[in-house]
Amino acid sequence: MRDNENYWQRLRRRPVTRRSFLVGSGVAAAGSAAILAGCGDDDDDDTAAPAATQAAAATQAAAAATEAAGDDQAAAATEAAAATEAAAQADPDADKRGGTLNLWKTEEDAGLDPGVFHLNNTEVIYSTMTQPYTYQPTKNLIAMDGMVGFEQVDPTTFVWSIRPGMKFHNGDAVDSEAVAFSFGRLEKLYRALDGTHTTRTGYAFVDSFEATDELTVAEHWARPNADAPIYRARHYYSFLNPRVVEEHGKFEGSYEHADGTVEDVYSVQELPHGSGSGPYTMTKRDATGTRVERWPDYHKHTPADDGFVEDGPYIDAWETRVIPDAVAAKAAFLAGDLDVFTTVDPLEVPEFEGQDHVNIVEIPGGGRAMQGMDGGKFHDKRSRQALQKAFDYEGFIAAIRPLGGMYAAPISDLLPAYQKLSQQDLQEWYRFDPAEAQALWQAADFEVPVDNIKIFQSTGAPLQHEISDYMAQSLARALGPIGITAEVEAVDGNSWAARAVDRSTDVKDWEILSYGTGDRGSTTGIPNDSYLIDYDPRAYGFNAFNHYLESPRKEIAEDSATIIDMLNAQEAETDPEARAALLTEVQTWILDRHWCNWRLPVSSVAYFGFSSRLQDQGVADWVNLYDRRRESMWLKKDA
Repeated sequence: MRDNENYWQRLRRRPVTRRSFLVGSGVAAAGSAAILAGCGDDDDDDTAAPAATQAAAATQAAAAATEAAGDDQAAAATEAAAATEAAAQADPDADKRGGTLNLWKTEEDAGLDPGVFHLNNTEVIYSTMTQPYTYQPTKNLIAMDGMVGFEQVDPTTFVWSIRPGMKFHNGDAVDSEAVAFSFGRLEKLYRALDGTHTTRTGYAFVDSFEATDELTVAEHWARPNADAPIYRARHYYSFLNPRVVEEHGKFEGSYEHADGTVEDVYSVQELPHGSGSGPYTMTKRDATGTRVERWPDYHKHTPADDGFVEDGPYIDAWETRVIPDAVAAKAAFLAGDLDVFTTVDPLEVPEFEGQDHVNIVEIPGGGRAMQGMDGGKFHDKRSRQALQKAFDYEGFIAAIRPLGGMYAAPISDLLPAYQKLSQQDLQEWYRFDPAEAQALWQAADFEVPVDNIKIFQSTGAPLQHEISDYMAQSLARALGPIGITAEVEAVDGNSWAARAVDRSTDVKDWEILSYGTGDRGSTTGIPNDSYLIDYDPRAYGFNAFNHYLESPRKEIAEDSATIIDMLNAQEAETDPEARAALLTEVQTWILDRHWCNWRLPVSSVAYFGFSSRLQDQGVADWVNLYDRRRESMWLKKDA
């Protein structure tokens, strides 16, 4: 085991490449073998052929031409070889540059501000903005982007070194004031809007972000946090131009500082020109989708790092179409109109066989199929425990996961260093017992009577509808004998999100929020992201599920205080083994009370689809949520 002194060793502020992160995340490696390979090469380690190799090939071509043709043809061939050699020396990656990446999403975004929303907008945020770095838990690797170094000075001070020479798209310098502003506004927006899509636990422990010189930012924390460096890889920490916010921002509310001063808070949902400093600029955003195009003045990314390219991304543009449902998107992918399809149903894999223009890649299982409960109604733990026992888990696996399913703990199995509960352990809680469910329900206290359970979901993936329908049928079957009914309501994604986080009353207009299909897994490497955030009273528990510290329901408020203390303790623990023990206690506490949320069984196999023309797409990047920040992706011109 590691002691604190070793753990808090300083990371010297200097250009960093291929640095393995120090936190023992123990993430399972991604299985990235192509099981139905088309004509493309999906090796993540593709590199450009050296100029010398290309020149040698050109010389051989010239020699062959001399033998087969006259002097004029030979001279022409020699001249062409010389031109090829010169081009190869000038840009050895020329054959990789160009093309348009074709993507899709289910609907328009509700806004682009990285401090507010994360639905249907990341194709713009990832491409037009700069983030500190990426962290690859499946590789245990950090790749530097907007930062060139960082230093853990002591357990509550973290210092950043910003990459010099960066500019926003309007020419303004990217400096420490801009970065400190970008990071510091997240908490202010969260408070002003009474909740946002950002992961608040990533910054709730920070007292201040301070610009200490032109290219240095210091974070000052109220308490240690083992996950803080990994949090900063998320797109919420995109660098945003404060001058653009000042000139174009929309007033969202006020934020009161600890000293009593009040600050007005603004968002920029349109991301006006000059907001970002990323490799692309947005040229289209409407009801049909978005388009971003390569920014010619993008800064040098020196040295190049994993997934990044010194002279910027190879692909010229991304075209993202709005396609409302996965069935139509699959058809577009099979027709060769899309380059990525990450919602491959395991049952439908045979449909992709014999398609030379696509690659289907197996990835780890471990996604989330979540059912969040309204704490305004289910404040008595017995009512939640009744729901836990009213669901037929084995029947669900047989019906929804016919190729293999597994019980899911509050933390993803993609983090085996922290998720220690076995399948047998989980079945102690996740068992179908209608008689016990009925007894618990009848014993529970309901401040707001519940005789019908509405399962609320967004439209889109057919599998989402199947999951919600199964939930309604199972609950009605188990609780029907005591007069309880169940139904499903489905709305578009933006309406679903708005009603999910509506906190205008003490109760929701639904009983259960159904989200996630559990057919594919991903992780950032943080237990909170995978998936303790769904149970946290300071995060989704607060803004979605009415499980929060200030709840008017006494039981919810008391239990919120308890789990917040437990979550703070595990985040401050720097020894991986000791932290794993604390996280097991957290998970056991959640399962005992059926607190806030529950993960339904997930698929044990999962698949992504890529066009065969898309090269070096980095399967791990797609599993780890850093997919479109990979500048080294490129498109084969003859595929």
